[in-house]
Amino acid sequence: MVTKKSLATRRDVVKSLGAAAWLSSAALAQQRGNRSRTQVDGLLTPSPTAVPGGKPLLTLYSISLQWADYDEAADTAAKAGWPAIGWTVRGGGHVLPENVVRDLPKAVAAAKKAGLQVPIIITPIRDVESPYAEAYLETMSKLGLRYYQAPTLAQYDYTTDLQPQLDAWKPRIEQLAKLNEKYGTTAVYHVEGGAGNIGGGAWDLWLAVKDFDTKYVGMDLDLGHATMKGGPEVWEIIRFAHKNILSIASKDIRWAKKTDTPQGPRRSDPSEDWPWTAEYVLPGTGMVNFKAAFEYMKAIGFAGSFLHYSEYFVNVPGAKQPVSILRPNVPKEVPKELYISSLRRDYDFYLKMLAQAGF
Repeated sequence: MVTKKSLATRRDVVKSLGAAAWLSSAALAQQRGNRSRTQVDGLLTPSPTAVPGGKPLLTLYSISLQWADYDEAADTAAKAGWPAIGWTVRGGGHVLPENVVRDLPKAVAAAKKAGLQVPIIITPIRDVESPYAEAYLETMSKLGLRYYQAPTLAQYDYTTDLQPQLDAWKPRIEQLAKLNEKYGTTAVYHVEGGAGNIGGGAWDLWLAVKDFDTKYVGMDLDLGHATMKGGPEVWEIIRFAHKNILSIASKDIRWAKKTDTPQGPRRSDPSEDWPWTAEYVLPGTGMVNFKAAFEYMKAIGFAGSFLHYSEYFVNVPGAKQPVSILRPNVPKEVPKELYISSLRRDYDFYLKMLAQAGF
């Protein structure tokens, strides 16, 4: 028998379900709306690099200056407006590994002479077994240098489980952390999103380093490579990993479709027969959301190095096709004035992003 009480109860249930549905719809709409912007409100754990009044230090990666000696490279970076330089201290770089004790002091002296800081150097040091590892760290310590970029860990073997391959790196990272503690140096492992790179997805690198003291080990997050791997979801990894991010690298990318993809059976590297790839483009013209990135850096007080890779092509008068600015032949391929103006444009772009973020 249906009573007035049971009818009332049913009405209450229907009413409650309707309210719940409305709330769910409202919450979903709000969630969808929030996806269109980067969340920086609320309480955030500060960056380990945070200092009162600090801001990212715009730093030029010296790979694009390989055509010049130490003095000319530093002078060119200064003329383009950059306040800091990150020397390549590795094979094919400005300072060769076997000459690090002799030549790194010369490179640092040239930078200081030009009024530049050296907040980070780029090295091949992955672990304590890397050639000249202690020579690097001891020399850095004597020069008062703390941070060095370490390369991607290795390549995944796709024919077997990946987790054990990542876990195998943790003891090696721990040994390097202990060596860094001895010399007062810090390794920042680079996020490089090439196919098969251990750590290239940023998530896996964070899982490998997150439990180590950031005085000795951290991450160098490349916004271009992170966007390449994570697309718009890069903001999740930044939020997970920002307590371990000690340096940020920059390049801009966009997706492009290859027309010469090999045909036939699938290869061990799935990217080899996949037509979509990433192209490097002028900062601000690709997929990297620099505005959101700088806003988040401001929110967490990031004050580490912001290492710029001038990894794009420029049109050169008289040239049949655009020329790469990453490793240009100056002045044979690219006039020095054009090269400096390109670096100045990049610097001005990031300076604008800093200002818009409130730095």
